[in-house]
Amino acid sequence: MPDLPPHLAQLEDELATIGPDVMQVEELDGFIAAMLVCPEMIKPGEWLPAVWDGDADEPAPFDDLDHANGVFALIMQHYNEVATTLADHPERYRPLMPGIGTGDVVWEMWIDGFGAAMDMWPEHWQLLQDADDATRAAFGSLIQLVDISAMMVDIDEAERETLDATAADKVAGWMVTLNAWRIAHDPSPRVIEWGPPTPQARPARKQRKIGRNEPCPCGSGKKYKRCCGANEANS
Repeated sequence: MPDLPPHLAQLEDELATIGPDVMQVEELDGFIAAMLVCPEMIKPGEWLPAVWDGDADEPAPFDDLDHANGVFALIMQHYNEVATTLADHPERYRPLMPGIGTGDVVWEMWIDGFGAAMDMWPEHWQLLQDADDATRAAFGSLIQLVDISAMMVDIDEAERETLDATAADKVAGWMVTLNAWRIAHDPSPRVIEWGPPTPQARPARKQRKIGRNEPCPCGSGKKYKRCCGANEANS
């Protein structure tokens, strides 16, 4: 895979330090892609905990507020960049998959992220049952990749080689199809305003300290002391 843009390289480093169950950046890219083409809008406060394999009722695994803000901002920067590409320049969209251009694409991490989003909100995806043939075919193809990655479907070596060589282009096309259907049925933009990432997400910790009864900046709707601030109370 070509060198990552600086914000993604920094995000990759940050995710690696959070814990063993956190999504890798390629998996996160697939997860974000699913959030953007999902028939129903899902707010960041609902899906962000899935990035570190938590839930909205558990404290997020960050050192303090500044650490959390830095990681959230990097995630949302990537979310908004993918959203803008799909909305304004769909022909430029490419999934984040190692090996693109080599004929041996590692697509499994991306599709695992996409599949995680499908599993978490199955009721939203059921709306695609009433979509046009092309959209249902695109979604069905992505489901098939999810099943292949999970080893629920067997393919022979020749099929595997073909899939590894073509997965990135096929996924890009399916994503554009799903996004076009989503916009036709819900034209509201998916770009979300979020503060810019700090130059160094972890060290930059001189912002105003948030009150423990103030809303948590992660968007969960909970008080800071019961969300990302829970770790500070226990330290």
